[in-house]
Amino acid sequence: SDDPSAYRPKAESDAWPLGDPVIRLKNHLIHKGVWSEDRHTQAEAEILETVIAAQKEAEGHGTLHAGGKPSTRDMFEGVYA
Repeated sequence: SDDPSAYRPKAESDAWPLGDPVIRLKNHLIHKGVWSEDRHTQAEAEILETVIAAQKEAEGHGTLHAGGKPSTRDMFEGVYA
């Protein structure tokens, strides 16, 4: 949905002349009969659910805008040069 040329080198697409390897693998597995569009959609939903759950768990510890923040005195503890 965005223009990757703003942050990716133009030559990067030359490394994948046949397209995105993940999409190619999906299509190959569907062609071989060991995967399907329905299973792919289901897998994407399961993965998204896992990612959202992990995000919510992480946000439970606080975010940049809300939650626990270290004190000025303690925020440099455990940081090494």
